[in-house]
Amino acid sequence: MIWEAIIDFIFPKTCVGCGSWGSFLCRECEDRLDFVEQICPMCGEESPMGWTHPKCKTRWGMDGLIAIYEYREPIARAVVDGVKYGFSRELMGIVMNNFTFETGCNFDYLVPVPLHFYRENWRGFNQAEDLAKIVGEKLSVSSVKILKRVRNTKQQALMKTREERQKNIENAFIVDRRFQMSDIRGKMILLVDDVFTSGADMRECTKTLKKSGAGVVWGLALTH
Repeated sequence: MIWEAIIDFIFPKTCVGCGSWGSFLCRECEDRLDFVEQICPMCGEESPMGWTHPKCKTRWGMDGLIAIYEYREPIARAVVDGVKYGFSRELMGIVMNNFTFETGCNFDYLVPVPLHFYRENWRGFNQAEDLAKIVGEKLSVSSVKILKRVRNTKQQALMKTREERQKNIENAFIVDRRFQMSDIRGKMILLVDDVFTSGADMRECTKTLKKSGAGVVWGLALTH
């Protein structure tokens, strides 16, 4: 498209990993990204395929987690920062292009982890929604904004312990009133976010969904 060419000329794309021109993630940096070992979303210890350990399963807990990259890896962190600050759809399209995963679940919905209205309004978009749309196109599953964040919580990065993060996020989410329990009951849901660190946000979202009748809830994150 002519307008895209003009924009690229005025604001040339540079790789978030090395700064070279031409793409938000060059081939060399993309090739240096390694897929991460999967972990149990409840305890954070290694787990084949990201399944929740049997000993970690709870009534309202997550059933599994798929993460793509290691957040401590510099290029992966640069990708996440790029996603958060303006290059979301193209960057996520690049990193998702060659990624496949198998959970054994046929998901009914993809649900992005919501931002609070004030934070989304300030940023202009929710990166989890953009990622959910890309994954939805890949899996042929609808991305649906079932959840709503009703508390403008402190940034989780400011919390020092896992317990503080969990407390900070308690009761921060509700099911949007446009949805009924019959819309959710027994459904298999894939929660989507950019980063899984302590996992408090996703676990709280899962609790909200399962209390509303969801049958299975997995998480998908760019990094952990």
